[in-house]
Amino acid sequence: MKHFALISLVAFIILLGTCWATNRFAPHLVPDSPSYTEYSFESAEAIATQIRTPGYPILVRFANGLASSNANQALVILHIALQAIAVGFLAIELAAWKFSTKTIVIASIAFAIGCTIWDHVNTIATDAPAMSLAAMIGIGVLRIWRTEWTLRLCIAIGFLTTLVIALRPAYLFLIPWLMLSVFIRPNIAISNRWIQALSIGSIPILALFGWCTFRSITVDDFGILPFGHQNMAAVTTQLLDAEELENLTGRLGELGKEIADRRIEMAAGDRAAADGLNLRPIADAVPRANSYTTIENRWDAMTYMVVIPAAENVANRTLEVDDLAPGMQRVHQHQMLAELDRTIVRSYPVRYMRWIALAIRRGVWGSVADMLMHPIFFVAAMGLAVAACVASVRFNEKQTADPVRKYTSNQAGLAALTWLAFSYWLFKIAFVSLTSPPIGRFSDAAAVWLPVWIAVTIVSRCCPKPQPIP
Repeated sequence: MKHFALISLVAFIILLGTCWATNRFAPHLVPDSPSYTEYSFESAEAIATQIRTPGYPILVRFANGLASSNANQALVILHIALQAIAVGFLAIELAAWKFSTKTIVIASIAFAIGCTIWDHVNTIATDAPAMSLAAMIGIGVLRIWRTEWTLRLCIAIGFLTTLVIALRPAYLFLIPWLMLSVFIRPNIAISNRWIQALSIGSIPILALFGWCTFRSITVDDFGILPFGHQNMAAVTTQLLDAEELENLTGRLGELGKEIADRRIEMAAGDRAAADGLNLRPIADAVPRANSYTTIENRWDAMTYMVVIPAAENVANRTLEVDDLAPGMQRVHQHQMLAELDRTIVRSYPVRYMRWIALAIRRGVWGSVADMLMHPIFFVAAMGLAVAACVASVRFNEKQTADPVRKYTSNQAGLAALTWLAFSYWLFKIAFVSLTSPPIGRFSDAAAVWLPVWIAVTIVSRCCPKPQPIP
């Protein structure tokens, strides 16, 4: 524990200095920030009708009580502290797997300055803190693979998973991923696999059920948030021609026609009318989008300038919402969009599955591209390329490793890290793709373990840890 505290403190100081030196220390507000900083805790109904879960708004309140006028700066420091704690946990866990000191240091650096932290550490939103806390869950999975499953570790990971989801529901994928990660551990009896996998998922599942029940009782909406289906509708409605949208049954046909008309009107307008978003003038917006790129480029404009206004208009015409509070109106509009999404997915499953496949592909190459564009990772990649070229020229077949000195094998640790890096990456991208394009801020957080895996793979082979000489 002493080493963990020291490593975390050193990481915090270095990260703090790095953020200050690279102009990443001043708080940065984004369009999502007010939904956290202006969150209402006035009543149960107010909480249940918010578009955010209460996790991060509670942190905002804590920062306000701690620093008042400097609350946003306190939040940035908290983001840095959470990442430093995650670095400490990672270093201790890699040491427990018997990796060399060089491997641990380089892997910890690769994790500490990953794309999400580099781009969002000072953003007043959930990207950075949720990523850091979710990474601690990944480190917990490494620990479970290394040691035995224990009730205390199960409870700790379960509560941490609940906290991450309360901060950012985009991490709901952690529940099935955790259960699968525990289930497939090697050298465990099949009966124990089921018990342990179900146990580790029970706490977040029960917490999620409790939250949804609270919202059902309060606002008659059994769901996590009145948010998300507008993002999904901005995708699903692009999978249909205007005529197909209009031919949907009942009030959905009215909603579909409103969306189709707005889509056509927006695309036919001038660039100024699109407010800088990517529904710019095109030849014809009547047919459905013919590529992934088209859907992603139009996604923001479709969400905020087409789908949401259309849902508001149709709800005002077809539902008794005039006397409702704005929050309850939002709930009813979201329920209508949820019905629209379910209908489109059921009616056009092949188009939807094709979308998911294309979105996953984009998320994979997008996260790799973002890693290579990270200034530090780019320099490291170029350095590795040069080193590989030099080594290939200077390689001498007669040179062999020290025949006397033996080296510690880390195959088990590397196998566990491989599962962590790639399964986490694909699970998160696939989950995001169900409702949204996996744009950079989503796919980068999914790929958080890839730089660590690359660092450990290369350094552990080049600089293996020698066994003590008896």
